[in-house]
Amino acid sequence: MIRKYLIFGKQVFLSSTRRELQLEQEVHSPIEIKMPVEVLWKCNEILKDAEYLQSVNEDQNKIKDRYKVLLKLVTPYAVLEKDRIWLLEQDS
Repeated sequence: MIRKYLIFGKQVFLSSTRRELQLEQEVHSPIEIKMPVEVLWKCNEILKDAEYLQSVNEDQNKIKDRYKVLLKLVTPYAVLEKDRIWLLEQDS
């Protein structure tokens, strides 16, 4: 299992280390995720796709849809129950 932290800021990204809340833009504190490597690869693909959509000024709804797919994918792997609940609320 791979341990990553899901960081919510101006962009959503995965980090190998837990960082303290430094940006006022962050929506939620970092979420610890323990996932299989295959799920990590899928997450990285989704994040690259979302980053590309942002770089070409694509419609925000398409970008949000990519993030919803990501949240649905990582929800079962969130370490804390409160984080799983928060992720489920964001998905709907």
